[in-house]
Amino acid sequence: MSTLAVVLSMCGALFQALGAAINKKSLQRPGINNLVGFVTFTVAGLMFLFLYFFSTKTFGYENLSARFWETMALYAGLNIVAYWFMYRALNLAEFNHLMPFMALVSISVIIPPIFVLGEIPTAASFFGIILIVIGAITMNYKKNTHKNSSNQQHRSNRKGALYFLVTAICFTFTTTLAKVTIIESSVLFSSLVVHLLIGAGFLVMLIVFKEFGKIKEAVIKPELRPLLFGMTIVGVIVFAENGTVNTALGVAPVASVMAIKRIMPLFAFLIGLFYFKERSDLKKKIIATALMVAGAIFVTIF
Repeated sequence: MSTLAVVLSMCGALFQALGAAINKKSLQRPGINNLVGFVTFTVAGLMFLFLYFFSTKTFGYENLSARFWETMALYAGLNIVAYWFMYRALNLAEFNHLMPFMALVSISVIIPPIFVLGEIPTAASFFGIILIVIGAITMNYKKNTHKNSSNQQHRSNRKGALYFLVTAICFTFTTTLAKVTIIESSVLFSSLVVHLLIGAGFLVMLIVFKEFGKIKEAVIKPELRPLLFGMTIVGVIVFAENGTVNTALGVAPVASVMAIKRIMPLFAFLIGLFYFKERSDLKKKIIATALMVAGAIFVTIF
């Protein structure tokens, strides 16, 4: 694996952690989830759109198949569900408690083929799964205590982890769906369409839940402009994350790129420690994060 691919993959992991951290900060304001999703993915989609135009001198793609649109609809829909639950989880849980559970995606990717296709993973993959499970149990384990505030945060952490489980299940299928849409079109075109569709999905939720006025408030009210700026920055980060990872995939094997990207929880742990000042159960979180990251890397590589 080339040095360039390693650096790009690590950048993708860092951008993912940074984007989640800024969203965590934004989501501390109640009732802002759908607005965050709309602004973030619309900005990322527009950036992919401009890049695609400068590359091809057109906004369209000729001869798109019905398979592309059918797959894209499912791909975008699952992403909307995944990010909606991720935002709910970020609302509740401590940042460096929650993000290691991204390793669950590795399990959800490897388990379905066992039952559906009869594809038995290697011993190393099973070892990785065991590490992830032990890490998840360690992260959620808490001794009995009389500190009510601590107990409340622990309950919120566990609820957030359950929400994040839905995100992991959705991400089980999005990678395969993404590959199909890329085969039927191109990396840039698929990226611009899915990000704009996700943004449109959150716009629909803003309308359905009668929150459309929050867009106007974010633009007009001076006290909300930093929030709007933060969401825009996350959109740029999402664009950079997917751009670096897709570039790395072009020059290195998928397993190697995704294995390096699985170190994202380590970046998230440091952000939670130094930015969010999350110092509770520090030893437990270090052990659990290390186990889950190591397990995810084992599963991805083998």
